[in-house]
Amino acid sequence: MPKIKVLPPNIANKIAAGEVVDRPASVVKELVENAIDAEAGQITVVVAQAGKELIQVIDNGVGMDEEDAELAFERHATSKIAETRDLDRILTLGFRGEALPSIASVSRLEVKTCPRGSEVGVLLKLEGGTIAGREKLALKPGTTITVKNLFYNTPARRNFLRADTTELNHILKELKRFFLAYPEIHFSFIYNGEELLNLPPASQDERIIRVFDQKFYDGLAYVREELNEMVLEGYVCRPDQARGNSANQFIYLNRRAIINRNLAHAIFQGYGNLIERSRYPQFIMFLHIPPQLVDVNVHPTKMEVRFANERVIYHLFLSAVRKAIQSKQIIPGFTLRGDAEGEHALEAQRKELRRQFSRGETFARPPLPGSEPFELQEHAPNRPAQAGAVESAAKSPGDTAQMAFRYESLPPSVPPQEKSRDGADHLPQTSQAIFWQVHNRYIISQIKSGLVIIDQHVAHERILYEEILRYLNNERNVPSQQLLFPQTLELALEDYLVYSDIKEWLHKIGFGITELSGRTVMIEAIPVGVKVGKEARILIEIIDFYRENEGRKMAAHEKIAAAFACKNAIKSGEKLGVEAMSSLVNQLFATKEPYFCPHGRPVIVTLELEELDRKFKRI
Repeated sequence: MPKIKVLPPNIANKIAAGEVVDRPASVVKELVENAIDAEAGQITVVVAQAGKELIQVIDNGVGMDEEDAELAFERHATSKIAETRDLDRILTLGFRGEALPSIASVSRLEVKTCPRGSEVGVLLKLEGGTIAGREKLALKPGTTITVKNLFYNTPARRNFLRADTTELNHILKELKRFFLAYPEIHFSFIYNGEELLNLPPASQDERIIRVFDQKFYDGLAYVREELNEMVLEGYVCRPDQARGNSANQFIYLNRRAIINRNLAHAIFQGYGNLIERSRYPQFIMFLHIPPQLVDVNVHPTKMEVRFANERVIYHLFLSAVRKAIQSKQIIPGFTLRGDAEGEHALEAQRKELRRQFSRGETFARPPLPGSEPFELQEHAPNRPAQAGAVESAAKSPGDTAQMAFRYESLPPSVPPQEKSRDGADHLPQTSQAIFWQVHNRYIISQIKSGLVIIDQHVAHERILYEEILRYLNNERNVPSQQLLFPQTLELALEDYLVYSDIKEWLHKIGFGITELSGRTVMIEAIPVGVKVGKEARILIEIIDFYRENEGRKMAAHEKIAAAFACKNAIKSGEKLGVEAMSSLVNQLFATKEPYFCPHGRPVIVTLELEELDRKFKRI
């Protein structure tokens, strides 16, 4: 009896579903791709409970007759290709014929469809991939696919789904890719019965503003580069608009969203040293090339592709970005708050810069941005701290970069912490130790057994994290400072949803935020210690951090404290004076866990004298 057996269709489809459908966002992606391929001019996406209970995609495309509707749920049934050479000229989003049978195999699915030119359509009901009902109906042309109880028959996979907020963010991320690539299509998004987005047909520029906001659009520079039959066009952000994560990075190949680290790296390299490594440029790039120069049949999700000559395309991206950041578009404008005349002048300036760039007028690369102001105040060594946190440090001679950070000094009676009980080694006593700063990143001091090296950013992160937790654990709000000029900020939809989840904690850590209409909020107060002018950036970065770390096993208030500490701590690359370093180390060793930051990264590394001797061949 043979050991090898042909898998029955229901098992084969579930295996295929594991490749194509790993979460609700995958279902949304595949169904919207089908609607676009069906020439839909209007697409409505309806989701309930982050897609776990309901996903519905409604389109006004070409529709299907009854025979095609049934064939669409057979594996490898497709209208996109008929012969091998068709794989070399694929311009549709879908072509494998795997999506619908894979989705149907792990859900309860209904499809209503009617071809154009007909008034009678068909309703098919499928359960676990098998047709369980069929009915003819009077329908409008187009297709509606309703997916219920996703993964109901594969509970192990359903258990792997994350919290609703996380799954919803994945759905929005997929939808955003379509919103930007197809501005001519009218998209609507309804979540738990409420319409969250309604995007009528628009120009590319108008669609970017609707998906993000005017401020995001104003921070972009238009790029265009041509080489033979290849055209690259799109938008890259000004260096000062880079974010703390790569969420707003979009690369399209013939309007198909793709993920390609090499091309993303080319864009980053195009900025030279204008963006620090911990920041990510925002960009929307459209590459148009003949389909025979790329293989899209690499991965079931079709997000990865293989270029015939990726090196050439890499340099196409690199060249386009370099030209953009040398253009006048990239100069940040400014205006006085509330100055309407200044706003009009700024808008006129932006239009002029875009006009000049479209004519190919460029000028020399702008100077590198300087360090953030770093304001240090005089503080007597070893003076006991007042109750709560205080501003500290002193300027070192010749310092041009200054910074403000908060610390509590150790009382004189508290001895330095020891590494070992036998007194063989001690951490530096900050009142006696001499500190050096290496590359404005690490603090070095001598100990009895060698050297101690401290990462200044994660050290301050640990300090701020424990300080915030002390307030929250004692059910006290962190002190805040009122802004003389409140700042209005329009949040992207996915940012607003996270903000809604954490707004009470934001209030507790010192933010005063008023909700205006839609997704617009007004920041009226910020935690003491946050530099005025950085409040919007800090808020967005806290939201980003919270979203990215949602899966970590931390309580909500711990994640908020970690987010604030990470984004408000002194940065790697910021110059510190000797007294500032002393103060920072002093407060670090007053924390409960001085050796690791809230994310588990080491704060302190020791370099033993014995190791140095070994390196110099003394032993």
